[in-house]
Amino acid sequence: MQLYLIPPEIGQGERAPARRSFRRSPSLSLTPDETRRLRAALRGIKARLGTWRDVSAAMGGVNTRTLYRVAGGAERGSPALVLLAARVAKTTVERLLSPGVVDASKCAHCGRSG
Repeated sequence: MQLYLIPPEIGQGERAPARRSFRRSPSLSLTPDETRRLRAALRGIKARLGTWRDVSAAMGGVNTRTLYRVAGGAERGSPALVLLAARVAKTTVERLLSPGVVDASKCAHCGRSG
């Protein structure tokens, strides 16, 4: 038995509907200040570990191109990248993104000194 597919003469409309443009939710994006602090953190991690490949391995295989583009300012970064950077830096996300100088004599988790 042969099956013939005959296209319909009349469609559901003139054209296909226009696609919506992709726009990330502002609540899921980093602010310019947070992006700047992420860039500084990535540069600090690279200075400590040596190469972007070493940073990538420590972060669980993040693409090295992504890392150096975010650190160089060509890309904005993401909250997931902030989380991975905080894990590698052994600190919290809040401390990584907080403004001001970080006191190295205090615990990153509880704030206790000494």
